[in-house]
Amino acid sequence: MDILFGKSNFMKLKKFRIKNYKSIIDSGDCYLTDTITILAGKNESGKTSILEALEDFDTDNKIREAAKPIKSPDAIPEISITFIIDKDTVNEILEEIKSPIKQSTEIEVELIKTFPDSYSFGKDTLQNEIFGGKEVEKIQKSIKDKWNKVKDIHTKYEALGGSLFDFEFSNFANEKTLFTNFKNTTTPNVAQIDEKERDNFSKLLTEIETEINNLENFFATETKFLGALKQWVPNFILFNSFDDIFPNKIPFGELETNEWIKDLSVISELKVETIKGTDDRGKEKHKDDINIKLNDDYKKFWTQDVSNLSISWDSQYLYFWIKEDGEPYAPSLRSKGRQWHLAFYIKVSARANENVPNIILIDEPGLFLHAKAQEDILGKLEDSAKEVQLIFSTHSPYLLEADKLNRVKLVHRTKKAGTKIENKVHALADKETLTPIMTAIGLELNAGISALDKVNNTVVEGPSDVYYLNAFKKILNKNSVNFIFGGGCGNMPFVGTILHGWGGKVIYLYDNDQGRKDGEKNLKDNWLVTKDLILSVLNTAGSIEDIFSPSDFKKFVLGDASKTYTETNSEHVKRAKLDKVLLAKKFLETCQNGSTINFDKTTVDNITKLIENIESKF
Repeated sequence: MDILFGKSNFMKLKKFRIKNYKSIIDSGDCYLTDTITILAGKNESGKTSILEALEDFDTDNKIREAAKPIKSPDAIPEISITFIIDKDTVNEILEEIKSPIKQSTEIEVELIKTFPDSYSFGKDTLQNEIFGGKEVEKIQKSIKDKWNKVKDIHTKYEALGGSLFDFEFSNFANEKTLFTNFKNTTTPNVAQIDEKERDNFSKLLTEIETEINNLENFFATETKFLGALKQWVPNFILFNSFDDIFPNKIPFGELETNEWIKDLSVISELKVETIKGTDDRGKEKHKDDINIKLNDDYKKFWTQDVSNLSISWDSQYLYFWIKEDGEPYAPSLRSKGRQWHLAFYIKVSARANENVPNIILIDEPGLFLHAKAQEDILGKLEDSAKEVQLIFSTHSPYLLEADKLNRVKLVHRTKKAGTKIENKVHALADKETLTPIMTAIGLELNAGISALDKVNNTVVEGPSDVYYLNAFKKILNKNSVNFIFGGGCGNMPFVGTILHGWGGKVIYLYDNDQGRKDGEKNLKDNWLVTKDLILSVLNTAGSIEDIFSPSDFKKFVLGDASKTYTETNSEHVKRAKLDKVLLAKKFLETCQNGSTINFDKTTVDNITKLIENIESKF
């Protein structure tokens, strides 16, 4: 698309929705973050189709022919994206179309692309935004009200003539024509009706005509605004592979047109005119500057070994090298994973640092890389997300951060409903889809043990206990206790023994159920743990979810204060097949994000009593 150089990305993606696209019947709304959004799901769930649909939204592209659903060939592919546009950009567009309107705030605009390349606004987008919320509705209501008064008068006087109709605004052009015909027919006959009603009749017709013209002007402005807005839509750039091998060398004659050179000019300020110039001293300095700039950044995102990127040239070729242990190697001689990472680094860096509005889409990054190298990939994505929004798909737990699960949108597929996107990770019961997320959580919990630097340790039954208890610590500003995942009732003694062997103080915390009874007996009989070091989360029967009052649990954990149930919180979680761990993780994130949480007295008393009881044991 033709974007004026210098325009930055003043249109942020808020959400998208895809309909009738390959396996997608209706994806549902997918809400995006300002930085990175991750589409997580198993193979064949439809992640790639989602990214292809977003690529097709680009104004340079048509929705691909292959997008038409095989099972419903008559269904029309449709891609809807809602943007947040800052007020300066809106006003610049309004100025472009010579509109007198001025916008004082950012706006939210839904833009719909219909197969193959037709764009339109979502229902009421502009009338609800640019015109202050309900301007068009007000005009339409006024027209209807006045028209009803016209009809009341008309029914009294057959001499007026003209044909009545109803204003529905479904076919505004036709309704305008019908009104014009009515006015032209009745106006010559108004002299035949009562004087008082005559004046009112004529006044109503004049006012309706004025309002119809105002409405028509609005629709014309909408059309103009749509045409101008399309020039501001970000570029949607899909990387579904990085199979292009970074070249060993490039002939001088191709430097001006080579895509790798163009990308390097963005990220290292490489200048072809300097390289091909006659100033030898200047060329040597430029080479040093390029290599320094490249490596200062690249080494942050490749930590697997000590190596450098290097560029050199002679009179015929520009050469690329990867130096390892002082030895230069051509890129083609490095591993497939290293070649992939190099291509990934250069392409993503270039697209993120261009002074044009880009949205970067990546399908399954890091497939050829081991776990540690995938963490490097994530580091680069985090860095690039400072400049552009990124959306990538994955089923790797190493590209999911347990403390940023708000970024993760689950993609799953059913035979009847097709591909669906779930914004709340805790709301999906598909265990296979959740596997990478649960693995990421497990990695986080294991890291908590391996990085242990606290002496006061409470071993708990499950991951959900760790997250809830850490949230309670945050709320009460208590930091004296470390909560450790014990791997279930049966493994808690082993974990506790290891921690004790490392010099830590250890107590054990159970739900107040049969598991606690069995665990307490095991600890006392087989591990010689005294009774005072074994606690339960509640004095009454129940699990950690039951620390919350039902109203607080619904509001702050389930996120739905209107939900109704009569059983305990823990029983409801089990019956509704909700994921305990993800619910707890979500609640911890809410606490860490600084959200206001005002518990009722029951919850406060239960939390305070539990934490103080734990602290008293150390």
